[in-house]
Amino acid sequence: AGALRPAQASRGGQTSAQVLDALKEFDGNWREPFDLLELDDTEVGTKEIRAAFRNIARKEHPDVSTRDDAEERFRRISMAYELLADDGGRAMLLEALERKVVDLEELQESPGTVLDERQDVWDNQWENDEVTQVTRVAFLLILVLGMGTIFWFFGDDHD
Repeated sequence: AGALRPAQASRGGQTSAQVLDALKEFDGNWREPFDLLELDDTEVGTKEIRAAFRNIARKEHPDVSTRDDAEERFRRISMAYELLADDGGRAMLLEALERKVVDLEELQESPGTVLDERQDVWDNQWENDEVTQVTRVAFLLILVLGMGTIFWFFGDDHD
C-alpha cells in the first residue's frame, strides 16, 4: 500500500511510525481507541485524552492489573493513546469514522470531491497535446491566408 494521504500527522508533515503502527493495529475497528480510553466523544481535545490515559493507566498497568492479558491490553491502550494524542492520527481516525471505511487500505484512497473533479477538468482543459497544437497552427494558418486573400481581393483595383 502507498503512503497515507489524509490528514498527515503534525510532526513535520510526516506520519510517525508509532501512529502508522497504531493505525495498523486498529485497522477496521476505528472506534476501539476511543473505547480503550473510555472516551465517549470522538471530538475530545488533547488534554482530555491525556487525562483519560492517566486514569486508565492507573487501573490497567500490568503492575496493578490482575487480568491475565494485562500486558497486551496495556500495550493496546498505549497505542490508542499515541494515536489519539497525535493530531494527524486523530484526524485520520475521525475521517475513517466519518467515511465509514472498512480498512486502512480504503482509508488511504482519496474519496474525491466535486471540487476536485472540477479542478481536474479545468486543469485538463489547458493541457496541450500534439493534436491540439497541430489544430491551432492549422487554424491560424487558414485564418491568416483567408484574411490576406480578403484584403487582396477588396483592397486592389481589379479592372
